[in-house]
This record gives sequence, structure tokens and C-alpha cells, in this order.
Amino acid sequence: MQKFSLGYNFDAISCESCKAFFRRNALRPLEKLKCRGNGGCDVSFNIRKRCKRCRLEKCLQTGMRKEWILSDKEKAEKRAKIEENRLLKQINDNEQELRQLTKRDSKTDDDLSLDLSPLLNQSILNDFDWFTIQFVQDCFIESVQLNQIAGISCYPSTQPIESTIELFRVPLYITSMRLITYIKQLNEFQQLDKDDQVYLVKLNLLTVCFLHSAFIYDPRTDCYHEQDTIDPLFSGKDWIKTLNKQFHNEMKQIRNDLIDIFQSDDIIIKLFYLILIFSNQISLNQATQCLLTPNINTLSMFKAQNIFADLVYRYCLHQYGSNQAPTLFLRYIHKLMKVQQLVDAVKYTINDYIDIAELSPLMQSLM
Repeated sequence: MQKFSLGYNFDAISCESCKAFFRRNALRPLEKLKCRGNGGCDVSFNIRKRCKRCRLEKCLQTGMRKEWILSDKEKAEKRAKIEENRLLKQINDNEQELRQLTKRDSKTDDDLSLDLSPLLNQSILNDFDWFTIQFVQDCFIESVQLNQIAGISCYPSTQPIESTIELFRVPLYITSMRLITYIKQLNEFQQLDKDDQVYLVKLNLLTVCFLHSAFIYDPRTDCYHEQDTIDPLFSGKDWIKTLNKQFHNEMKQIRNDLIDIFQSDDIIIKLFYLILIFSNQISLNQATQCLLTPNINTLSMFKAQNIFADLVYRYCLHQYGSNQAPTLFLRYIHKLMKVQQLVDAVKYTINDYIDIAELSPLMQSLM
């Protein structure tokens, strides 16, 4: 007797093979699946593969529901929620540890009233943490200085962007070069295998490029400009003509929301760039080559990401205290996940805007 496993799939009991079959075929129009018989094919365990239409009809008759199949967007939202819950658990663990420290160090004498929060905040970050924060800041400054724009106008001139292809060829390209130089200086990135490095760059760099572009936008002048560089100004009116207007408007709103949360704190901004860079498989429409890349060391990626997640969270505790920091931190993460979704939607529809073959190999790899 041949054995097979049963489970509750798409609101009905089925075997794993039928579960996979239903996921692949349920959303296809039924009329496109032709039955070579008269619609009454025997769909038993041993001969079920002979007629897809009859097999699909039997799946539907048994109660399997195609509306339970998650779309790419729904899958991404589910992954994002899982990641958010993971970070929330980490935050709660840190809070619990903080309370234990406070409880252990506080005095129980009713006659002695002592506010330990300033002392506690001083101990959240040690000298090595401050060194790491300064190193991260210096690495970014150096990466900008090492990658200067050539062959176009210089500040204070305005460089026109006539098309979406120019958006990717000029401002986004130079930003991507600077970000790659930035992360290559970090030990956490250097210690990853080359395949893992390439995987993370392909997966996440474009998201950070657009996020950084949002932060260098000045609404007072409606221009994008990297501070302390000879980069030209890029007009917001030109940017909004590329891709689609809704994308740029949403990015500007997210920029305002992020600034409202942590007041343009450059330390927080740069550390979150690194958290995004080291993120693994929480984006909406990841490139197929990334999903199918073998031998990816996800544990190493997570450990690297966790170093910066822990550091930025403790920095937030230091700056905003244990009452405000957890809420602000989660609000910030939620907004960054929205950025990921917006940029991944751009990746998914990029062929509607440009011929990516016209881009440099680097920019092609980020699509």
C-alpha cells in the first residue's frame, strides 16, 4: 500500500502533492485547462496527473479555496510582519533586561528617592559603542568623498533629468557606488562570503539608494543634493516626472514621517541603512536570482544585522529613554518597511518604464 501524507490545505484536507498542484493552477482560468475526455476523468491517487482540469475541479469540489492563495504582495506583508514581530521580541527582551537592571540597582529605602534613569542611560552605550558609531559616520563621509560625479554639471548648477533612464544612470548610480564603498569598509560586511555580499547588495541596495535620496531632498528648494559635495542640484520637478508621481509623493511623505520620529538624527539614519543592507528575504518582489541563490549563510547575515539593530536600539534608549524609545523605534521600522514595499514595486514594474539593458551592469543587477 502506497502511503501519502494529508494535511489541511486551503480550507480542505488534501495531500501535499495536491496542495502544490492547487497553488500552481488554481488561479489559472479553468477554460484554459482542456480535458481530453468528457470531463469525468478518474482522479485517484495513482492516476491524478493525467488531466489537470478534472484534478483542479476535484480540488474545488472538495472545498479547496483559491482565494486562500497568497499573492506576492500578501506574502511580502506576511514576511514583513514576521520580521516586525522578531524585532519587537528583541525590543521587549531588551526592555525586560533594562527593567531588571533598574530593579537590581534601585534602593528600597522609602526615605530615599533616587531617579536612576540618567545613570542608566549613561551606561547603555560604552566607549566601544561610541567608537563604532563614529566609525560608521566616518565611513559614510569617506565613501562620498571617494566617489565624485564626473562629466556633468557641478554645484550650484542644476543637472536636468529628462527621463527615468537618466534617474538610474546619474543620481541613483552615484548613490549606489557610494553605498557600496560605505559597506565594504565595515568588518561585518567583509567577514561575509563573497556570494553573501553580492546577494545582499542585489537584494537591498536599491532600497537604501531611494531612502538616502529621500533624506537629501530639501523641500524648501525642491531639490536633491548630497551635502558637502560638488554634486549638482537635481530638481524635484524632474524627479517626479520619472517612474510615477505616486511613488515620489509617498517617499516624500515617509521622509517627513521619519524626520518627525527621530528629528533627522544622522546616527540613526546611517545605522538603519546598515540594518536594511543586511536584511534577508523580507522584501516584496525579490529578484529570482536572489531567491534561488544556493549556499547563502543566513545566520551570518542575521548576526551582522543584529549588531547594528542592537546598537541603534540602545542609542535610541540613550537619546529618548526607555519610555519613548520602543514606540519610536517600532514606528521607524514600520516606515522603513513601507519604503521596501515601494521600491520592490518599482523593481517589479521597472520594465514598464525603461529598458534595463541600457543601464550599467551594476544598476541592472539591482533590478
